[in-house]
Amino acid sequence: MLAITCAFWVRAAEAKKEEPKPPKVLLAVPFAVIAGQTNRVEVRGLNLDTVKAVQFEAAGVVATVKSAGKSEPPKNAKKERFGDTQAVLEVFVPASAGASELPFKVETPANGSADGRLRVLRRGEFTEEKEENGSFAHPQSLQLPALVRGSIKGAQDVDIFQFEGKAGWKLTAEVLAGRAGSPCDPLLTLWSERRALLLSDDDSATERDARLTFTLPANGKYFLVVQDAHDQGGPAYGYHLSVQCGP
Repeated sequence: MLAITCAFWVRAAEAKKEEPKPPKVLLAVPFAVIAGQTNRVEVRGLNLDTVKAVQFEAAGVVATVKSAGKSEPPKNAKKERFGDTQAVLEVFVPASAGASELPFKVETPANGSADGRLRVLRRGEFTEEKEENGSFAHPQSLQLPALVRGSIKGAQDVDIFQFEGKAGWKLTAEVLAGRAGSPCDPLLTLWSERRALLLSDDDSATERDARLTFTLPANGKYFLVVQDAHDQGGPAYGYHLSVQCGP
């Protein structure tokens, strides 16, 4: 009797162990696609190695799964944050796409589906971050207002942007990262032309993304610096920096 009972529990445990686990989307790299072209997107998460199809709600958006499989998280990173599987997609977004976000659903043959989302950018509405912009001697110049698509490409990477301001102008600068699924924990700082620190922000009261509001004290050049608060970085550490400044 004891042997029968043990065998029953062993079979039950094996059956439970073999049950397919549901997929989970943790992040997309990049987290924004460009309208009017085909974009390469890596969707990372858990149990995504059998993804066969990706469906978008928006009309005209077409996704093709190019590959799916195991993908180890970065060194010293937890799979619960970065995932250990990924699906590589080609996503065509028509130029007529009017949405600012595109919800999508990844589908697997055995363990169900999971939801994700991508933001949408349009040509002429943003500036690409360009290396080498890691020093005050060689910053990237911005014409305001500006929206920058950038990334912290590696550990201790720093992105420095320069703009012209006038005394009394109000500056608003904001980084979008964590809210869009990026692992980047942005630290945003403002510096004067003489490289004096004027203001900094790491985490707001409710989120990891950074935001600065400041009245400029003098005419001249100013610098905005974006970096990861923990000096981490990599291909997944994308961000958007929006900057407005005026009377």
